[in-house]
Amino acid sequence: MSYFILNLFLAMAWTLINGQYSSLDFIVGFVVGYFTLSLCQPFGLKTGYFKKFTAFVKLVIYFCYEMIVSVAKVVWDVITPTHLSQPDIVYVPLDAETDLEITLLANMVSLTPGSLSLDVTPDKKYLILHVMFAPDHEGVKQDIKQGLEARILEVTRG
Repeated sequence: MSYFILNLFLAMAWTLINGQYSSLDFIVGFVVGYFTLSLCQPFGLKTGYFKKFTAFVKLVIYFCYEMIVSVAKVVWDVITPTHLSQPDIVYVPLDAETDLEITLLANMVSLTPGSLSLDVTPDKKYLILHVMFAPDHEGVKQDIKQGLEARILEVTRG
């Protein structure tokens, strides 16, 4: 039995025992179940569930932070009389190899304002981006590689 399925079961049991059927109570039950499972590690199984779940939470938090920062940059550029944007096309070399990893990266980059995934080269070695703020191509590449791509690979590869 997967730890994730067991964690979902514990979250549902939490909501049933408390008699509160809101999404917040389910999330609280999921967190309590997660810590309970991590403390006792039932069935003697050593899986990567706890590492991957922690990496997933870090990815979500980082993505939300990047979203807020990029929204602020775009809003500031729109409301000020001088335009600070320096749009350009950037080729980002990929460490991501699978279609899932590349798709996640391309979609997460496109979801942040000020950047758009245009294409992936046929050999899947580069992600082609249109970036609104690209005064330094190497800086943009490093931000993507050390930020989103590294966290996505941590989740998918463990």
